[in-house]
Amino acid sequence: MKKISLIVYDFDGTLVDTFADIAGSVNLALTEMGLNPLDKKTIRGNIGSGMFNLMTRSLMKSGCNDIETSVLLFQKHYSLHLLDQTNFYPNGKEIVKYFFDKKNAILSNKPISFIEKILKALSFSKPFDSIIGGDSLDVKKPDPKGLLLMMNKFNCPPEKTLMVGDSAIDIETGKHAGVITCGVTYGLGKLDSLTNSNPDYLIDNLSQLKSLFK
Repeated sequence: MKKISLIVYDFDGTLVDTFADIAGSVNLALTEMGLNPLDKKTIRGNIGSGMFNLMTRSLMKSGCNDIETSVLLFQKHYSLHLLDQTNFYPNGKEIVKYFFDKKNAILSNKPISFIEKILKALSFSKPFDSIIGGDSLDVKKPDPKGLLLMMNKFNCPPEKTLMVGDSAIDIETGKHAGVITCGVTYGLGKLDSLTNSNPDYLIDNLSQLKSLFK
């Protein structure tokens, strides 16, 4: 078992299953713009690089390029519906509690206000020592700036830092910072892209972290 001091989790598709509420809000935004809704598979493939990229990709074949309006409408609808069906994945809360003696953090491309609102509603804000969202810094993942800031804050070296996520973007972020990387196969990221990013570990359930790290 490998000894670690800091665990940095992605949010959507890793700790929390937000897909249904994100997909519903994308389609509410598109419908309000007079555009056709997208199927869930298409929306799933558009998630992962922040809200702006999500809506840019969602408009791609619509003939409309009013990205600014689409983002504003998505924000409006998602702020109203972000807790309709969202909840932790199995063993999500449990694994954070299990590693209570480590520093636990979230690094996401999701706006931090949405992350904090979800955690508060699910009564699980306190276990996290640091949260960086997609609008917290001037860059997003896969830029390692947020991860490096956390490592510096907790004085944690790369060899004792673990980055956990469901997408190739998360693994790339970890590799850019020189930390241990672990992909999860159940999330929103494309499995082939995740596998091809060559994470140090690949798991099907967060509970597997217990047998890998101490």
